[in-house]
Amino acid sequence: MTLLMETIRYSHITAGFIGLAAFWIPIFARKGGKNHRFFGKIFKYCAYLVLAAAGTSVVIKLVGALRDGITPFDTPTSFSFLIFLGYLTLVTFIILRHGMMVLRHKPGLMQMDSVLNRSMAWLNIASSIGLIIYAIIVSPPNAVLLYALSPIGLTTGWGILACLRGKRLEGKAWFYEHMGALIGVGIAFHTAFAVFGASQIFSYQLSGFIQVIPWILPALIGVPGTVIWTRYYKHKFGDLPMTASTAS
Repeated sequence: MTLLMETIRYSHITAGFIGLAAFWIPIFARKGGKNHRFFGKIFKYCAYLVLAAAGTSVVIKLVGALRDGITPFDTPTSFSFLIFLGYLTLVTFIILRHGMMVLRHKPGLMQMDSVLNRSMAWLNIASSIGLIIYAIIVSPPNAVLLYALSPIGLTTGWGILACLRGKRLEGKAWFYEHMGALIGVGIAFHTAFAVFGASQIFSYQLSGFIQVIPWILPALIGVPGTVIWTRYYKHKFGDLPMTASTAS
């Protein structure tokens, strides 16, 4: 078991660093160009490997704890952290899956409106609600983390449902969905680095409310950045009317 966990750990770390570096090339490369597609695939495969490793690790540890008779009330901090990581792994996987799927349905995103895809969107929403309920019932010391990131599943789930129901009427809706989803996965990569990687490299430990900062800082930067980036491309592709200030 030790060898398995170490293999999972180093696979997770290696894919995480490669994916973190690969993420930035498609961001600035010509969209649809050779570099965009090549490094985008590297990021995609790294993301799937990172999520598979994280999900497997969480399941193994949760099963082990339950097998040993440990309940969330016995070790609330560590148990809730596993639940929290499982939640992030799940919602990030669903976001990544959606972001790649829209590429195969460019002519009409409503073609993706299937029971499976709707279930995935509702699973994101349900996971957020479940995380909040868990935090209220167990009330672990690190509950602030659970509350701070619980909106991710809700917002992304509703966004996916809106896409499936044909609410995205822009001509390049598939592009905005793809870009938003993949940037969202990139935010997750940077969050993991800020929380785990940077603390190891620079040897610091945060406690109390300040521990939330590395968890939310990438989103505080990435979400507004996504809005600005999306708006830029909407103007470029003619999906937003040009105003006098924009034209000048």
